Amino acid sequence: MPQTGSEGAQGAGARSRLYAVLASVFAFPDQELHSAVRDGALSRSLAEVCAVLPYDLPAGATAGLADAGASYADFESEYIRLFDVGAGGPPCPLYGGVYQGDRMKVMEDATRFYNFFELHVSADMRELPDHITTELEFLHYLTFRESELPPDGPETAWLRRAERDFLERHLCRWVPKLAERLAKQQTCAFYPALVEFAQAFFTADRAYAKAIGDG
Repeated sequence: MPQTGSEGAQGAGARSRLYAVLASVFAFPDQELHSAVRDGALSRSLAEVCAVLPYDLPAGATAGLADAGASYADFESEYIRLFDVGAGGPPCPLYGGVYQGDRMKVMEDATRFYNFFELHVSADMRELPDHITTELEFLHYLTFRESELPPDGPETAWLRRAERDFLERHLCRWVPKLAERLAKQQTCAFYPALVEFAQAFFTADRAYAKAIGDG
């Protein structure tokens, strides 16, 4: 059934908001994030956004997202250990190119997507084109643009194809491998739960963008 304008805008807006929230949560954690995890504010916020997505995520998708460990210091140190440092690199890097063979080609492919939409990674930014936060910010941008357009217009369909293609070539390709590595680590429940949630969202969003874009 075709979407009405309000339904399409609401769905794209929810998807855009979720990409933005995930981009902030996958960034280096601060005390505000730790507090939001521990008091359940993050889990509730994600559940509220999920309730207005144009598709359903698996039951219990937000389970485990309230377990951040006892202290902010522990929460921060686990992020550093898992994702930032380590002999020969961290055990679970957040750079997609690490998981896809030729990292330079992966970064070049991501950069072509960004540049096509006249976007550029700022020289002041710490992260590279294949970091998960950069990729999430890009999808936030695409879905935000979609939310401002009629649901059945040619530009909307074009944006959905870009969303689908980027997910297929990047996040949906490497985040499952990140989840496999993370499952082997002894850590608080939050980080594995976050990656599992993100993986479920990316899979569902790719299927949605493909189905509605082809419809």
